[in-house]
Amino acid sequence: MAEEKEEIVMTPSKKGKTTHIRIEKRKKLDMGLDDSVEHVGGGKNAGLVVNKQAEGDDVDLARPQLQIGFNCFLVDQKTENRMVESRRLKFWYVDGTEYLDQVTTAYEFFKELVKPENFPRDYVGFIKKCMKQMQRPEYTLAKKVDLEIKLLDEEDAPLSPGRNAEDIFGLNKEDTRPVEEIVREKMLHILESAYPNVLEVEDLIRMVGADEMVVMQQLSDLKQRDLVREVETGKVVRHMLEDKTEVQMVKQMPTIAANQQPTIAIITANYGEKLAVDAMMENKTTYVKFKSEGESNVYTMGYIGEHRVVSTKLPAIGHARAAQISSGNTTTRLLGTFQNIEHVFVVGIAGGVPHYTDYYKHVRLGDIVISTCDSKGYIYYYCEKVLRNKQGDVQFKMKTYSPREMDLQRVVEKLQDRIKRRPEKIPWEGYITQGLEILKNQEADFNRPPPESDRLYMGIGDDNVIEVQHPEAPDSEMDVNQGSPTIRFSPIGSGRFNRSEQTRMDFVNRHGIMCFDTEFDQVLESIVGNRKDSFMFIRGIADYGDGTRNKEWGPYAALAAAAMMKAIIRMISNPYLSEDED
Repeated sequence: MAEEKEEIVMTPSKKGKTTHIRIEKRKKLDMGLDDSVEHVGGGKNAGLVVNKQAEGDDVDLARPQLQIGFNCFLVDQKTENRMVESRRLKFWYVDGTEYLDQVTTAYEFFKELVKPENFPRDYVGFIKKCMKQMQRPEYTLAKKVDLEIKLLDEEDAPLSPGRNAEDIFGLNKEDTRPVEEIVREKMLHILESAYPNVLEVEDLIRMVGADEMVVMQQLSDLKQRDLVREVETGKVVRHMLEDKTEVQMVKQMPTIAANQQPTIAIITANYGEKLAVDAMMENKTTYVKFKSEGESNVYTMGYIGEHRVVSTKLPAIGHARAAQISSGNTTTRLLGTFQNIEHVFVVGIAGGVPHYTDYYKHVRLGDIVISTCDSKGYIYYYCEKVLRNKQGDVQFKMKTYSPREMDLQRVVEKLQDRIKRRPEKIPWEGYITQGLEILKNQEADFNRPPPESDRLYMGIGDDNVIEVQHPEAPDSEMDVNQGSPTIRFSPIGSGRFNRSEQTRMDFVNRHGIMCFDTEFDQVLESIVGNRKDSFMFIRGIADYGDGTRNKEWGPYAALAAAAMMKAIIRMISNPYLSEDED
């Protein structure tokens, strides 16, 4: 008997503001032609069948096995009015399709559908492209797709995340705040990035790039609020406000008794990270090793559990030559000043690697990623350069890092087991609450931002991006972590990828990376060069590492990472210590 061919059948329906376009595969012999058929395609459209509109209540719209959606604008060419739409693709698969195959099929189907070079600008073209894709052999496992189109209110409009985007993919962000507020924020950011280093006022004015009078007015206001301190005429520094910390300005570090020497060092890269880490300590003192010219250093010493710890902040990071030298030198001075260090933690914020269809692999804002050894023993991958061989295949010139001592990795294994056995008792939630109380008077807001501010974008080629919706939990899962950090375990990645989203994601997939970091290779070189064999990165997710900037999540992400650091440090000598905590 000849193999029965399939037709791709489209059935539209509408209910309120929501339109459903059901696209499914049916065997040609089973379908027949009846009054429900509106059109049967021929020629290039052979195998495509369009049904008449069905009543909304008559269409089977049971829960899909997987879905992915995005928001966009439609522009009326006559009136130029803009309508905001949510378009969601819902997938059903042939029986027995594995979850990984479901995820891959949906992701590839979606990526193909929204390619900029042939993105349909009208309903008919968009629906036709969906139907034509269903005919392709790579989507054999998908038996039905429902395209849900819903009108949204204008305040739900997708915003461009700051890169090139056509109107259909969103609007450019516009900062409507008063210029004084923008200048003040930028000034604080510059001073906090430089902290504990001193900046000359002339340099500050140049770096802010605003009217000198406005800058001086805002600087005066910041001094009155004790957020900025003038250490010498014409030289200023960010003033760290912390009621429970004694701050001493010193030319040389005081001699520390042997039994008071810290055994754990914590490295942070920005001001908010340092505040969050210090909020986890007790009985602490901050020493600012001050220089009016050149690099200053800041060390905060205190206790976390039974462990004596010291934290510092890098004055600059990245791969400009000055930043390379600075970050490496600061780490070397830290480890040279405190020679009893046994473990080094690098704690702070980073960019998560989202997965647009796989709920289990999707890293979200506020989550925590702990550097964990992969099968090769590496916890950190740094891409120095992207190369191509004669065949055109992408190759990565890399540096890799792994600790020689596995004490912290063994603690993490205990932590993973702890989460599985007793997820309802997680001490870091309590540490976040305690940290919020300590940090409540800071300029930055360390509270968890509202969930609607967690907006996800996808690069679709040629510097175009669209806003997409987060993958939903499968039927068998409840989103128990909503409002709390999900803990992830993977190697950390960093480097430069020539602004290529595809190249970056290739790097991610090759090495199982869930988190993209600032370039810390010079810090790692210093740690390894100083023979510190036990080190770990703990990163709170503040953005998606896609070129966007999400300042709103930075403070909370830093606090979440610091809270996890405290939980791990308290488990170092007693892996089960945290089980006794409320």
